[in-house]
Amino acid sequence: MKHILGIPVRPPFLGQRMRILNLLSLFLIGVFCCQQTPGQVKTQAPDEVLRIKTELVQTDVTVVDKRGRLIENLRADDFELRVDAKPQSLTFFEQVAAGSVDEEKQLAAARKGNALPPAKSGPTPPAENRERVIFFFVDDIHLSGEGLSRARALLTTFVENQMRPRDRVAIVSTSGRIGFLQQLTNNKAVLRDAIGRLNSESNPETTASKVSISEVDANLVANHGDRGLFAYLMEATTKEFQMEPLNALTIVTNRVRQINAQSKVAEINTLSSLEGLMHSTTPLPGRKILFFISDGFVVDALRSKGADEMRRVINEAARVGVVIYSLNTRSNSVGSGVDVTDNGYPDFSPRTAGRSLAESKMPQEPLETLADETGGRAYLNANALNDGVAQALSESSAYYLLAWRPENDNQRGGKSRITVAIKGRPDLRVRMRRHFFDFKASPVAGNTAARATNAPEDDLKAALGSLYPRRDVPASVSASFQSTADKGRVLTVSMKIDGETLGFDESRAKPSAVVDVLGIALDDRGRFASFKQKLEIPREVLLSKDGRFIKWTQQLSLPQGLYQVRVAVRDRQTGRTGSAMTWIEIPAD
Repeated sequence: MKHILGIPVRPPFLGQRMRILNLLSLFLIGVFCCQQTPGQVKTQAPDEVLRIKTELVQTDVTVVDKRGRLIENLRADDFELRVDAKPQSLTFFEQVAAGSVDEEKQLAAARKGNALPPAKSGPTPPAENRERVIFFFVDDIHLSGEGLSRARALLTTFVENQMRPRDRVAIVSTSGRIGFLQQLTNNKAVLRDAIGRLNSESNPETTASKVSISEVDANLVANHGDRGLFAYLMEATTKEFQMEPLNALTIVTNRVRQINAQSKVAEINTLSSLEGLMHSTTPLPGRKILFFISDGFVVDALRSKGADEMRRVINEAARVGVVIYSLNTRSNSVGSGVDVTDNGYPDFSPRTAGRSLAESKMPQEPLETLADETGGRAYLNANALNDGVAQALSESSAYYLLAWRPENDNQRGGKSRITVAIKGRPDLRVRMRRHFFDFKASPVAGNTAARATNAPEDDLKAALGSLYPRRDVPASVSASFQSTADKGRVLTVSMKIDGETLGFDESRAKPSAVVDVLGIALDDRGRFASFKQKLEIPREVLLSKDGRFIKWTQQLSLPQGLYQVRVAVRDRQTGRTGSAMTWIEIPAD
């Protein structure tokens, strides 16, 4: 088990990000210090973290009509909640606009067990004012060449035509080939580069000869003893290579064993990587959408413990608030192993009669299960995936949050069967996860007191290396570049923090806040430039006009390339940290 920034992640998920951390560790070498004169701000005591113990259970649901259109503005008394077939009264009800500024507050209210509020009326906040968090998990080790082409086209269409300015999008792959670019961003150049790095990592042994042996074939023969299919593969191999049956037996046996073993590893790696990605989203507030792009794969209890890993993935999705929409990129025709256009030795005898159906259905089952169990939907028509993404985002733009009080240990432990329906509306469908929506408050935001005792350098490095921006001290960063005669390409990093979140040392004659700053610009080739600063912010300066936001700049000399710029800040008085990141491409001359 590897750990990324203190988060346990099974390989190979985001193994490339370890390179980033290794680069960040180089801050102790060659960093330089400089002081800037900041602006001004008003002071405010740090927010207190309110902790209230409650036994409330949360359930998030989406309601759609027969055409898949989102149904909004329902009231609490429209819902019928049953736990173990017994009617259960609601303690909390709220319609939530996903990605809105109020979403985290509404989730917090449900966690605290506030009394049932009156139903709200009126439209939800405009979609363009919301910040959607969208992950595309590309299962490239289960993508054929044709599936890869569909995946790239799908992602390109989204980036160019469907993505909104406030969206935060990440493209992540099972193999980790995308590497450094597997991070949330709204920079289209970064996402285009990530799409360009995708490749098919599927097992070449399946198509090593004219007699294709798919993952499904290998599973049927090795784990289910399908003698008819094995006999066909023997005969076809004998004809292809014009060899004795005994030699064909050896070839087929070895191929089946190898494909089955490699498929088992690929199955577990895919699910473990998916679990790791979802676990890494824990600090992100609100509900997240994850599109799982794959040709499909086999999960079979006779071959592996993949079903147990599936349950862990589904439980993790409930814990962090992820909804999975599966996108099947496999062709709607029969699989390559039985397609007469690809196979020189087709078999039409009864002994392989069930092969085509198994090839079609078995790889789809995990995709359907992951979507259904997390409150999403599986789109299995490879020719309509763009429409599927648009529909999924539309129906996920709002959801209903229901909370109720469990009555026994089974209910508290999530072992009860929950059903939700709309009274008197059998035409409406309620999409819900099969496990409790157990989304917790961000551990980053809730651990300020503990971090206050850490060494400033440790806090800064932790904030700088965080997968997602820290918000205790709100910060932002932008970057621009220019070519100069004496220094060549110069990158100007412009930074800003919200001064109202800072603490001031009142024991000094002139109270001031001290902020430590650490920054880096780096690319995936290992080229980087870093800086370290200390800002001293007098209170009297902050009381001047327009002094809430502290602004300062830093210049760095860098060669051509695509760079991520990261900045971390730490308020010495409170121990609070903040971080921000952006991307910039420095073109060649």
